[in-house]
Amino acid sequence: MTARKRPEPYRSRCFPAHFRRLAQADILTAVTELSVSVVVEDGEDGSRTVVRLAGEADVTTRALAEVLGAEAAKKPRLLLVDVSGLTFIDSAALHEIVRAHRELRAEGCLLALVGPSREVARILELSALDQVLSVHATAEEAGAQ
Repeated sequence: MTARKRPEPYRSRCFPAHFRRLAQADILTAVTELSVSVVVEDGEDGSRTVVRLAGEADVTTRALAEVLGAEAAKKPRLLLVDVSGLTFIDSAALHEIVRAHRELRAEGCLLALVGPSREVARILELSALDQVLSVHATAEEAGAQ
């Protein structure tokens, strides 16, 4: 008795061979990218931490959770999350921002979002997070709060 070779699933035959070798997670990682930077700025009313986000913040970008968690643990008086460079944000990324907001609020600190694009502002509005989070057009506006 000879063993029969199982046919490849249909969906994998419609892609070129080099795509079939990639795992699904590899494809998602290659598609979505998020740049995260952290700067501590000194101002007239003390220092503040600014986390700048650029690209797409979604479930595949773990850096956001790591950076926000680490910065919230430092308990800055004001943590600004500059979202002006975001082209997309999903509920997983919003969840991480809300988690940091709650952690900071419990310590008497403040998290504020700065400079959302029209698309990001719309998502904040639809999710009603613009009513929960402090959202400002500029960092100066947020710092004057």
